[in-house]
Amino acid sequence: MSNHEGCDVAYEYTVRFYPRYFTWVQFNINRENSKSQGGQNYENRLTGPLGMGPEYKVVVAINDDTIYAEAFLDVSNGPVILTIPAYPNSYSILQLDVYGNIFSTELSANPPSGGGVYGFVERGSFDNLPDGVTRVELPYPFTTIAIRIDKYSSSGENHIEAANAFRSSLQMQTLANYDPSDSKSGRTLVLPLFFFSPSVKLMADEGLAKWPESFLTTLQEAMAAPSTQPLTDDDRALMQRFNTSFAVAKSVVDHDSGPLTAIIRGAQSAYAAIINRWQSHRGPTNWIHFDNVGHWGENYLDRAALTEYIQVGNDRKAAYYANAFVDDSGLPLDGGSFAYTIQFTKEELPEYKRFWSMTAYTPEYIELVPNEADKYVVASYTDGLVTAEDGSVTIYVQADKPKKNTANWLPVPKGHFSLLFRVYGPLGNALAGTYVPPKIHRTIPHP
Repeated sequence: MSNHEGCDVAYEYTVRFYPRYFTWVQFNINRENSKSQGGQNYENRLTGPLGMGPEYKVVVAINDDTIYAEAFLDVSNGPVILTIPAYPNSYSILQLDVYGNIFSTELSANPPSGGGVYGFVERGSFDNLPDGVTRVELPYPFTTIAIRIDKYSSSGENHIEAANAFRSSLQMQTLANYDPSDSKSGRTLVLPLFFFSPSVKLMADEGLAKWPESFLTTLQEAMAAPSTQPLTDDDRALMQRFNTSFAVAKSVVDHDSGPLTAIIRGAQSAYAAIINRWQSHRGPTNWIHFDNVGHWGENYLDRAALTEYIQVGNDRKAAYYANAFVDDSGLPLDGGSFAYTIQFTKEELPEYKRFWSMTAYTPEYIELVPNEADKYVVASYTDGLVTAEDGSVTIYVQADKPKKNTANWLPVPKGHFSLLFRVYGPLGNALAGTYVPPKIHRTIPHP
């Protein structure tokens, strides 16, 4: 294989399988966290953070709107049982393969308000579940489940205490450990925020920039794992081409560094393409929006870009996302030099079933920004949110706390930042994907 071909295959390999690096590293972090807490079947254990803040870095663009419970499911050795108590308030269930592709089951399509007991099984296997257990077939033995429980109702009623209690009462265990009379075992493991502090995006970004050979070796390990499914014949052919090229390049590096240099150049070019795909996808008001989240087909570049900026994203039926790094004139968002206003006219406010929210993040690693107010979101449910007489809502995005309209204040650092606008349970043009958030205007700080 020529150096040019080595570069090309490394580019294709990195773009296509980039999301697997994230889920592989996150799986291993989850395993160590669960082990440290005495967990047995770490693949089948719901975990979630105690609170939310900038310390949480393991998943890209975490939100502060919901209470999380997530698990890596492994049904290769038999069913996994999830017990959900009755819960009258809003929550959602997202089910993903290892690349972030969304698949739907009866459970994810209709989360039960009345509760129930569900048995996850690989499609076509294990027909004899215990009485009272509803069968949920998974397309692959290794998947991810993310349960998001709203902190507030659509009308702004505080549900945080109830949401935390609901999360803590969820039970997940293998069939071998399942006892319907035991309401305590297998409950969600709620851990302090520092357990979720490793930044996988930082590992990926700096790995490709500074230690690309090590990054590619880790990605190889991830792709070779039995948990990496699905794999098409084309995927396997690409893996074989890359593995051969990479092995040859490393074996001859002492007398010819050209082949390894070409592979590294291909991987780093792939990373540049991933960044460019996202950052160049701006709409008329400089907000970035993708309408194919979770359902990319063979559009691997979009899939990789989504992983880089909004990991574990919902599809368009469940959520609308818009991301901004620049203001209306195209200058990078900078809380040290400017303040900003985002005014939603009455007609520009999105329609929703659950909520809309605006969150600030660091621009590089998409983490919540530290601030003395410990405030990370302005949302439709924000207590005291000020709506003007004409029905408009203005969000004040600035570093210093204003003296009035503080409910509408979104704290940002005195430096660069990014913004993410969410609509959960979108309706109208937000559901259609045609919604465009208003411009981000530079201004003097709100007094």
